[in-house]
Amino acid sequence: MRRIFFFAALAVMVLAGGTLFAQRGGRTQGETMEVKLASPLPKESPWGRTLDRVAAEWNRITGGQVRLRVLHGGTEGGEGKMLLSLTSNTIQGAGFTSFGLASIYQPIMTMSAPFLIRTTDELNAVMKEVLPDVETKFNSGDYFIVAWSKAGFVNIFSKDPVFVPDDLKKQKIATSSESSEMNTAFKTMGYQLVETDWTDLGTKVATGAIMAVYQNPAGVAAFQLHTYMKNMLSINIAPVLGGIVLNQVTWKKIGTLNPRYQDELRKVTQRIAEEFDESLQKTVNTAINTMTREGLKVNKPSPAQEQVWNSDVDRSIPMLLGTTYDRDLYQKISTILARVRAGR
Repeated sequence: MRRIFFFAALAVMVLAGGTLFAQRGGRTQGETMEVKLASPLPKESPWGRTLDRVAAEWNRITGGQVRLRVLHGGTEGGEGKMLLSLTSNTIQGAGFTSFGLASIYQPIMTMSAPFLIRTTDELNAVMKEVLPDVETKFNSGDYFIVAWSKAGFVNIFSKDPVFVPDDLKKQKIATSSESSEMNTAFKTMGYQLVETDWTDLGTKVATGAIMAVYQNPAGVAAFQLHTYMKNMLSINIAPVLGGIVLNQVTWKKIGTLNPRYQDELRKVTQRIAEEFDESLQKTVNTAINTMTREGLKVNKPSPAQEQVWNSDVDRSIPMLLGTTYDRDLYQKISTILARVRAGR
């Protein structure tokens, strides 16, 4: 499941090497660095092409001193495996979703709590206010986040129509064991989760072992999951963030090559990530339109039915604060959202 989140999501690109970690292949001869960036995304995809664009920009800005080599196609595995490889310096960088970022700084997962942030405008407002502090704390450890990406929202896709929580609670939902925080949240709210590998999903759907998924529409379209699950709940379940992460030793080493590189590489990477975010929304819209023409039904709950979702969350989330979600950050986000929804 996490892999698909990543597909919906990100323009992820990353940097390199170090001394805090085992020094295996982080630098080439002289004053040049080869930076190996792991990505689970195909090379011939919008995401892969974005990463190659970042690599070209890094080469241009540094005059070839920092050579970013993208390892496309999941050669380093999922996010958990990528983090281990990044820590050991087998790779020098990786792109992560909220799940991977939370493995480094757990409170980040709070921003993807189900049914908390509901629109892009709300996400923008929250990120503007909370990211500076989150970023400072994230960067205080062994890793450095070069750029953020808004990887869209997750929706519910199901075999039977879903309008209220009870409709979904009757259906078995596919998930990954790696999505532990999201799994805890859904289980606490009374949902049936079935851990599965995406290679087995088609078979499990056909046999009735799986009836629903929570996923970004672009990922659903890419894997043709709508051929099995022809209903989509129009409510945005949660946003998925992406991050371009490298280890601190590498970030500092880049600064020693030339003091201006850190600022310039960060700016160009963030700019490209933002451009990808804009194109991703168009991709999502196109995916929904295409799936609708192929038989997908987009189910929009009434205002009263939407309130049932909110009430369900209000009963469940307090049990997750202080464990799955950071209590202080959740309260800060809630305050921001109340202000945004009141038009202030």
